[in-house]
Amino acid sequence: MMGKVKTQLRHLLMGVLRKSGDPQKSFRISGQVREVESEAGLPNLVVSAFDKDLLFDDLLGEVVSGENGNFQLTYEGRAFQEIFDQQPDIYLRIKTQDGRILHTTENNVRCEAGKEEHFTVEIPHDTLVEAGLGATPAPAETIPEKLKILTCLEGKSDDDPLVAAIRRDLEGKSSVLELMKSYLHELEGESDNNAPPFAKLAKLFQCGITPDRVEGHHYGVTVGLRTGDKKDVWADYSNLLSLVWSTSLGKVPPWVGKTFKTVSSDELKYSTEGFEQGVVPTYLGINHFNEIEDSPLNIISVLFLTFWMNLNDAPEGERAQYGYEKIGGQFIAKRARSVYHASDRDVFQLNYRWSRLANIPPLKYLIDEIVEIAGGLYLGQLLFATKRLLSEYDPKLPDTEYDYEHFGYFLLMDDMWKAEARRLFPYIGIPYAARPKPALVPEEFVTFTFAAPPDGNCNDHVLAEIYEDMKGKETIIDLLKLYSDELKEHPDMDSPYFAKLHELFNRGKCPEMMQGFLRGALISFRSEGLLKVFDLNILNMAWGLARLFTPWTGKTFEDIDLERLRELTDGSEPGELPTFWGANTYSLRTTRKKIVGQAMKVAGIWTEESTSEEKRSFGYDLKSFFFIGRQAISVNVDNQGKRIFQFNYRWPKLRTFPPDNFCLDEVVQIAEGLYLGELMYATELFQEYDPTKDPSEYKYRNFGYFLLMDENWHKRRLKIGFDLDNT
Repeated sequence: MMGKVKTQLRHLLMGVLRKSGDPQKSFRISGQVREVESEAGLPNLVVSAFDKDLLFDDLLGEVVSGENGNFQLTYEGRAFQEIFDQQPDIYLRIKTQDGRILHTTENNVRCEAGKEEHFTVEIPHDTLVEAGLGATPAPAETIPEKLKILTCLEGKSDDDPLVAAIRRDLEGKSSVLELMKSYLHELEGESDNNAPPFAKLAKLFQCGITPDRVEGHHYGVTVGLRTGDKKDVWADYSNLLSLVWSTSLGKVPPWVGKTFKTVSSDELKYSTEGFEQGVVPTYLGINHFNEIEDSPLNIISVLFLTFWMNLNDAPEGERAQYGYEKIGGQFIAKRARSVYHASDRDVFQLNYRWSRLANIPPLKYLIDEIVEIAGGLYLGQLLFATKRLLSEYDPKLPDTEYDYEHFGYFLLMDDMWKAEARRLFPYIGIPYAARPKPALVPEEFVTFTFAAPPDGNCNDHVLAEIYEDMKGKETIIDLLKLYSDELKEHPDMDSPYFAKLHELFNRGKCPEMMQGFLRGALISFRSEGLLKVFDLNILNMAWGLARLFTPWTGKTFEDIDLERLRELTDGSEPGELPTFWGANTYSLRTTRKKIVGQAMKVAGIWTEESTSEEKRSFGYDLKSFFFIGRQAISVNVDNQGKRIFQFNYRWPKLRTFPPDNFCLDEVVQIAEGLYLGELMYATELFQEYDPTKDPSEYKYRNFGYFLLMDENWHKRRLKIGFDLDNT
């Protein structure tokens, strides 16, 4: 008997081994690596083949491409085969011989590849140029003549050896920008804090023209970094900043430019605490940052900067037009005297040091200075304070008190340089062709539907602040996301954003009726009563964890016949106003949310299964926490008799589970298809609900704000990532 069992096990094991393939079997991958534009083969590139696995990808083999870009590699089954991995899922990675990744097909894995597979890998010319491969200058006739002229050197004599050297360096270059790139390459890995290219850049800065105005978007490139003004014998060997930069982020930098916008006199006075009066043209500027998908170092750096500098997503229109993804790091810009001891001249100064700009170290110690060296091309120097770092910036103090040191050079360029910048610095991410202009935002997405005349507790000053906040926001829901994010990050019960939500609510229009399904989103809870501790919004802070379990997705509204209305309200609701049967909707698609759904049923909460059409079209599985909806006067005493649309959960026959049996939601329309709601809960808990009583006896308090929205607003909400836990 035991022998028979052993035989069966042996056959089973052999069958498994047969299914797992022959580990000695050979497989072959062949193909060609070529340039996209010319289709010319690319030799001497390292081609690595991988088998894509769940946790760790297997390296199948590596080979160097031949003279015509052709390659061929073989590997054996043991390189990838496991019991459940019968055929490889192949992708290729192409890199230079010094390890720089040029291209990967990881986003287009060839699944269950056969014994022989052929690949044609195409790499854009600009990628090759950036890697120092095939860096042929653009045909001279395609480069406008004005891009070849260093206007800052016009009238300067070659008797100055540095001027003569710069002019020689420019010979044979397709443009001034290509000259700057050559200096950038010379500084890569340079440990000398006073390397020759720095001397040439200093001369160009000395000869540069001081602009009175710099406006609009400018692309940016870091040319070279210095480790301050080292003067000791080690200065020739201690430029650690340059070494670290050039060996890490130098080829994949996150920073890609700046924008300059005219600043209003009020904003200027506020930002500079009244010091700057706008006597000369003055601008408010911000920096741009770009993510490079194929560069882990770049992505990590952007994530770090987003956390450290509180970067924001760039507006959609700017992303489409210029290619950058993040913005942050504000500055005040104007013509001024240089703060650097070695630059005895006027410059265009970019000052990050004003405390109300809220920059953090090291940015709060920085003053950039730029001069124009060619038409629309600016050379900048990075100047960091090295003294009085623990005290607030005082513009009245002499610059010598801060001992600004020189930490490197950068370039800014206007749109005239776009084609050259794209060719020489593809990491900037400049769109190749004019991307389609973003679709115009529908008028209803930017238009408030306020009651006319206002019928609530309104404050024109707060409304003016709201309109100011709307500047730069693409839609109203983007503004509300800002308010929600701020209330989440700063849990202060005295937050000005609560005042702005209160203002929007009191300006809103009371809808006559509500029908169909509206999706829901939470803006913020508010702590009231016993939960109001130390003026902190404890309720919203706790919601950060609880939201992981919420299955709520929105509310439905449908007509209710008069007989049923009278039955549910014991005759208290006569139906004189349009009245609706409402329900909250819940999605039970994850384990956590299924547990919550089961708990609701176990607790005896009234629930109804959604129809198959509702599940398919709107994604909710359950209806519960029912209410009666109609127009009413707000029970919030702070709203001073505001007319609202009320959701009443308090009728006993609705069997509403605590604490919602103490709740009266109130909503107003603030835009077409968008409704702002207040969560009103009674805090006098021991009085039985009686609709004939004065609501003030129940001491209703506002415990938070929420939104209801139609499908058009929901699409925008998904796009900007607003309260997605319940989507």
